[in-house]
Amino acid sequence: MEKNEEQQELSIKEEYQLWRKNCRYMYEFVSETALTWPSLTIQWLPNHTIENGIINTKLLLGTHTSGNDSNYLKIAETQISAGEKANSRIKIVKKFENQEEICRARYMPQDLNIVGTINGAGGVDLYNIKDNSPTSYSHFQPHTENGYGLSWNPNEKGLLVTASDDKTVCVSDTNKNNETIYKKEGDDIFNDAKWHFFDKHLFASASEDEYLYIYDTRSTDIVSKFHSKISKGINSVAFSPFSHNLLAIGNTNSNIGLLDLRNLKLLHTMMGHTEGITALEFSPHKDGILASGSQDRRIIVWDLFKIGEEQQQEDAEDGCPELFMMHAGHTAGVTDLSWCPFKEWTIGSVADDNIVHLWEINKTLINTEEVDVDSDFLE
Repeated sequence: MEKNEEQQELSIKEEYQLWRKNCRYMYEFVSETALTWPSLTIQWLPNHTIENGIINTKLLLGTHTSGNDSNYLKIAETQISAGEKANSRIKIVKKFENQEEICRARYMPQDLNIVGTINGAGGVDLYNIKDNSPTSYSHFQPHTENGYGLSWNPNEKGLLVTASDDKTVCVSDTNKNNETIYKKEGDDIFNDAKWHFFDKHLFASASEDEYLYIYDTRSTDIVSKFHSKISKGINSVAFSPFSHNLLAIGNTNSNIGLLDLRNLKLLHTMMGHTEGITALEFSPHKDGILASGSQDRRIIVWDLFKIGEEQQQEDAEDGCPELFMMHAGHTAGVTDLSWCPFKEWTIGSVADDNIVHLWEINKTLINTEEVDVDSDFLE
């Protein structure tokens, strides 16, 4: 067993070195910053400034110390290029203490200074990141166990849906002393929950019982459900910000399913990962572009408009036509990813290797025109 672990570590190291060699072909920029503790969550904050060709921006991060140190919600500053070369390594500028590891942290769309978190004990904390207070301004306990589902309603201020290992999904109204206004119990662990982008009443949950559930806050009954057979459980769900009826699910068996909300029929299955999906997020800029993170250490960017395209044999060996790009720089399972809201084709990602990656896809990959490259330059 020890020998196999050594061989695996060597293989991961070799893969990483190969990835580094080829970075110049795949990215406009890529940065790596080591953290003291791994972060289970990442999100770009949308407010930013541009000075002399440099974008100054911030991100949300968390800590997972396994009880070996205090846990914090962290605010990180970084720079990315808007024309000039930037130092994109991140710097932690604020810390807000939490009693448990931060599983997810997300800002409220209607008030960018308000951040909600869910932790390893199912507790939810609200922070005003503009203040200098070292702790949350509000704590409540909608769950009794660890939770990863956390999503603010994009159409109604203050509504927060959460999902947990305690087999419940809850909607809390943070405008009314965090009152629980909707609660549903399931048969197994809930791994994720997301609001619909267009309908303020609809949200979805993903469960270990292999079901995706659709809810309406106006009804006590589940609106509809989809059984993802042989999925071994659904880990993630994402609604499209462009199409009212398109959503994606990420399964424990490594596959991604595309569904039609109108009848919850499976439209297409995408295969490219080798282990369970941990994160899913549609691009906020480009219709049909989806990013997925996995325990296999990879992030794949998919182009749904390429589904069904004919391929040459040599291209088919590299994956299905909708597999647009694979980010292979992490050396442990990916825990979360986030599209930059103000810069196209730019992603932040975190993994169990304690490393934060910020990266922008190379413009030559985005350009659909074929580019001739001398094979001697490819490694």
